[in-house]
Amino acid sequence: MNSSIPVVISASRRTDIPAFYMEWFMSRIEKGSFDVINPYNLHVSHVPATCEKVHTIVFWSKNFRPFIESGYGNTLKKKGYNLFFNFTINSHLPLLEPNLPSLADRLDQLEFLYRCFNPNTINWRFDPICFYKTKADQIMDNLQDFSLIADKAANIGIKRCITSFMDHYPKIKKRTAQMPDFSFTDFSLEKKKKILLK
Repeated sequence: MNSSIPVVISASRRTDIPAFYMEWFMSRIEKGSFDVINPYNLHVSHVPATCEKVHTIVFWSKNFRPFIESGYGNTLKKKGYNLFFNFTINSHLPLLEPNLPSLADRLDQLEFLYRCFNPNTINWRFDPICFYKTKADQIMDNLQDFSLIADKAANIGIKRCITSFMDHYPKIKKRTAQMPDFSFTDFSLEKKKKILLK
């Protein structure tokens, strides 16, 4: 890694650090570096974490409540770090995303981030769009709260929504195969285009 080029720390697409691991994250900030293990080849990369060496910290989460209540965001801001937020807020569907706060709570979190940090550094992610079948064999989706979330996000001042359709990874198929009366399904590209244009 070229030490003269400021790094972007992604925290993290692999796990929800703002919701569960901020104490650990801040301890590494204090130490000034992270050791990141590549899960495929087990290679260890040494990532600098001092303010002078970091361009931006990008936080990914479905629940920023612990991050907000801890005050760590303000701590990082005072230290001089640039922060960016990718906040995934999908429809309230405990079947697909259990153990999340209510939709109202997550929208309150979005508003807090907007008020306390640079609005241009906040992305709302509705991700992924998915289709599934339950016992009745009826095809369903997770779009029922999209308009409500979009209206609220727009009223707050959020300007970007990022989305994608679900990737049907083998590990997901293996996991859902153990679930009775439930399976994910997929649509054609043309059908997906029509959904996005609604």
